[in-house]
Amino acid sequence: MPVAKRIIAIFLALLLPLAAAAESAVEVLPTSAPMPVPEIKTDIYTFQDLAPFYEQYKPHTPYKLPALTETEKQRLPEAWRRIDAGEKPEQSILNLMENVTLSLIQLPAEQYEGEEWYLILPRRELRDTELLQLADAFREAGVPFDPDMLTWRNCMRGGAVTSTRSWKSDESDRYTALGEQFFRTGLRPAVPYTAAVPDDGIGVVTLADPADDELFDGLESFDFFPARRLTDDELLSIYTRNNPVQESSPDEINNYERLLRQELTSRLGMPLSAVRGFSSEFIGVFDNYWGDTREVYSASFDEKNASTGRVWDGNIDISTGRLINATMIADPACYTENESYSDVRMDPWDPHWSDIARQTVSSLCANAGIGISQIRSWGESTFGHDRRCAVIRATLTDGAVCEVFVSYLTDTVLLINYYDAKCIALLDDYNIRTYGKAADGNDE
Repeated sequence: MPVAKRIIAIFLALLLPLAAAAESAVEVLPTSAPMPVPEIKTDIYTFQDLAPFYEQYKPHTPYKLPALTETEKQRLPEAWRRIDAGEKPEQSILNLMENVTLSLIQLPAEQYEGEEWYLILPRRELRDTELLQLADAFREAGVPFDPDMLTWRNCMRGGAVTSTRSWKSDESDRYTALGEQFFRTGLRPAVPYTAAVPDDGIGVVTLADPADDELFDGLESFDFFPARRLTDDELLSIYTRNNPVQESSPDEINNYERLLRQELTSRLGMPLSAVRGFSSEFIGVFDNYWGDTREVYSASFDEKNASTGRVWDGNIDISTGRLINATMIADPACYTENESYSDVRMDPWDPHWSDIARQTVSSLCANAGIGISQIRSWGESTFGHDRRCAVIRATLTDGAVCEVFVSYLTDTVLLINYYDAKCIALLDDYNIRTYGKAADGNDE
């Protein structure tokens, strides 16, 4: 076949299928956009699923499970029979909030994911009188009770958990910020705190004797937090519950901090940029075990320095504004490193350690206009992660004392304890009366 005819044949073979396809083609019409896949979000303030947590108690601690024991279930019908016969317990446990061994708390269901009540049980077998109280409380609440209704969502037993749900990070952060304003600006909640849960869904139950391990394993109270984000005012009201209002005004507290900063800077070299740790702030009586009862303002401060990161903690007498005692952690790594140096031992009376202590204290106190009147070796101590240290006492010209802990391993100062003249005299007197000596290695 000539070449021209072959080309025409090939062209027709290609063209005919296209023409046939054109006759049966489906016209593509505009359509709606694809339906979006719904995103299901979990409420982070919901009650945490504690079922896996409770699994650890099943083999050996039935009295920490949110349930009645088998023997309690067997005895419960008798309690119902007595209630049906008209018997009443001496005390109702419905909404009992104080000194609780057994309590049934009514909940606002809309704030607790539909739960209408919460049962608190002790870490021991319920007595017959307590089973009677349990049956009476559910009858009084109008709830047809079945033991199988108990779960971690509506029951706590034996101190297994401390609250209905944990706080989330944003609530903790806001609580701290509000506490700062509570102290510094006099901020108070618009609605005062009430411990009763039925009022607003937030409350606390005070548990019976924490020393009795058969009740709640040392737990002192149980908090109720609803399944939603706590508001600022609610967090502030909880803060007022946990922190009684100080008699000092915000201006007075600010002045106390200024005086403490001034003392720690001039006597222990704290930089002006050190950041106060809010949770450490305290105003009250310096009632320690050696008998100093002066009224104090105390706070701790952190040095924001990556190479050192030192920490200061001090108390000033609020009547004089002068430093009573303080601690400077010069090497925080001693508390964080896991290495042990207990085998490193040297002579604690070697003058080498006194020279290091003298140089350090002189440098720190230079701005205070005071010097060292006496320096003495004071034995040996173990500090932080088993780091053995020489302890040196430097007595200052105003009668105060710095106890300096010098590491055998690194020749560096790890810690300094500062005491004013009255504080050190009381401390030494206590040690003599208690241990027969003022400190390790001394009979004075």
